[in-house]
Amino acid sequence: MEKLNIGANSFLQSVEGCSNMELEKVAELYDTMRKETQVKKFCDTSKIKYRESINQHYIVINRKQFTGRTRKDLIDKLFEHFCGISVTTLDEAFKEWMIWRRDNGTNSKTLKENNNDYNNYVKGSPICSMKVACLTIKNFEDFFYELTKGYAITSKRLSNIKSVLNGIMKRCVSREIIAHNILSDVDMQIFHKRCKPAASNKDNYSEAERQQILDYLSDKTDPYAMAIKLAFYLPLRISEICSIKYCDINGRLNISRARRTSEEMNDNLQFSNRQITNEARLKGNKETGFRSLPLTTSAREIIEQTHELYPDNEFLFMRDGKQIIPDTFNEQLQKVCNHLGIRYRSSHQIRFTVATLLFSKGVPITELSTLLGHADTAITWHYIRKQETTDDTLLKMQAVLG
Repeated sequence: MEKLNIGANSFLQSVEGCSNMELEKVAELYDTMRKETQVKKFCDTSKIKYRESINQHYIVINRKQFTGRTRKDLIDKLFEHFCGISVTTLDEAFKEWMIWRRDNGTNSKTLKENNNDYNNYVKGSPICSMKVACLTIKNFEDFFYELTKGYAITSKRLSNIKSVLNGIMKRCVSREIIAHNILSDVDMQIFHKRCKPAASNKDNYSEAERQQILDYLSDKTDPYAMAIKLAFYLPLRISEICSIKYCDINGRLNISRARRTSEEMNDNLQFSNRQITNEARLKGNKETGFRSLPLTTSAREIIEQTHELYPDNEFLFMRDGKQIIPDTFNEQLQKVCNHLGIRYRSSHQIRFTVATLLFSKGVPITELSTLLGHADTAITWHYIRKQETTDDTLLKMQAVLG
């Protein structure tokens, strides 16, 4: 923030002889002087005049008259006109929106994703320096046109960017900077048609690929290798795998905590170093997140072998005295895939793979939803990907339809 050029001597002279002045009055005087210093950048306050007959201070700027009952009232009006929220730029509105959301409980992961989207795709564009109150539908259309030129981004990325801008504009409506969010009037379908296809690394591992990875890791005892193997036997989140303790196993695996990373955001939208915690707080709600999973023979063998190899570990999977982390898990998984000539998909796709495989082998969607820790089956259906029709499907169709 620009340092205000308010001289200490000037301020002291103003309050000299007012030793009994209340602290609030001193603060009010200082605030008026601060505002006037800013206002002087836009107009000559020495031209403020006083109409004694109606007890009114006034000044004419570009043929527009500003009035106030007192000089302070007039300075307040001029400050609001030149420096108030009505002249807030999109950049400034974004910063306020981010801080407001941080202070109202939005998690740091979401804040960082939003910050990255804004800095990577919006920052530096013509709309950033424009006053929010002056933005038009055409301004946004021009922005999205440039953004999607040459099929530069995916449709999902476009949706994420639009979501950030929409959040800023809705916040500006609530702050009464604008009366209507004009972004809601932009036809986004036009721009989604200009997006490139999404990357194809979001599909599942095939049954053959899963077995190939398990066969390759069968004699590997590194903690990450053991964790990858367990992931292919249980539909767990990577944060849950990282937080398993041996005391969580009593014939079944009780999921009661997850590894969390957090990065505090300061008022300059800068993020601190990641802090790692293991919290009794799972994704979704407690009723479905906290759950007990049956263990297959293979899953139990992996857990028992890991505990025998590393009996003094606080967590089941640790390396060099430290809890395993998702990033390194995925790096190790990628190395395995590269070695085997299998296209790499992340740990989250392993969870999709296990869910789809269980469903295809007859596990009901309601039971699968419980295993996954989902609040309802609608979420679980999202996990069931690319179910191909089979000969059995054909026989059923013929029996019913002829």
